[in-house]
Amino acid sequence: MAVIQVIASRPLAGKTAVCAGLAQVLAAGGARVRLVRLGSGASAEFDAATFATYLFASATSQPAHELHPAADGETVVVEAEAGMASLADAAAVLVVRGAVLEGDIALGGSLGGRLIGSIATDVAPPMVETVARDLTNAGLRPMAVIPEDRVLAAPCVMEIRETLGASILYEGENDLEVVEDILIAPVYADPARPHFRRFASKAVLAPYNKTDLHLVAIETQAACLVITGGGQPSPYVVDRAQGEATTVLLAREETPATLAALSDVWLMSRFRGARKASAIFEQLKSRIDFANLTRRIES
Repeated sequence: MAVIQVIASRPLAGKTAVCAGLAQVLAAGGARVRLVRLGSGASAEFDAATFATYLFASATSQPAHELHPAADGETVVVEAEAGMASLADAAAVLVVRGAVLEGDIALGGSLGGRLIGSIATDVAPPMVETVARDLTNAGLRPMAVIPEDRVLAAPCVMEIRETLGASILYEGENDLEVVEDILIAPVYADPARPHFRRFASKAVLAPYNKTDLHLVAIETQAACLVITGGGQPSPYVVDRAQGEATTVLLAREETPATLAALSDVWLMSRFRGARKASAIFEQLKSRIDFANLTRRIES
């Protein structure tokens, strides 16, 4: 059985994204792939559910330090718990986010010959060469350095709702849609319409008494309309949303406070959805040598 475990010294480093990317690289090369999330708890359950949505690999979740036997010819990509190298005999890829920290160096060093390489995620473009050099100098064998990516960092509609503790006025059945831009509605509807249309993947923030702006947000297919200020909007807004793909949320705070509450959601967003899977595949397919990766896993 060919097994590769993906590890990191800290949570939210990008392990789930790297697992999905590696699985797609392997599948594109003709391998039969299984994605496994080891561990328990809310994060493990979320990641396992993410893996189960993808068609390029089968998926399971299992307790930490366990791995169910695989069929002949199957390649298993395992996401381990943060800070742990869960499988003693498996090759490993270390994921580093943004910059190389002492914890990354220590974890990579503990792997010895099992470390086949490292992948850096969410690296500021001016720092790409620096991070690659730091990985090399630390003996972490860089495989890829992935610059900051709007899609990979973006929250989904569900994360915006949870961050704000917002009520759902209308559910557009798009919880996992990626939101790349947060727009504050202007004072009047006429300039809002062409402005909103410039952004394909957006959430719009507008006060509860601005019905005309609410309707323009729905018309221009915002992924999410966040009605601010806690007051109930016109019933016509929810009526207009029926059958559309815009989720309508009601936030308690006024627009400035609502916007401030979303300031860190890009740092905390988790990996899920088809657009993020496509984005990580695009980042890795030209950087990862499939044949060499396969040899390293099986050696």
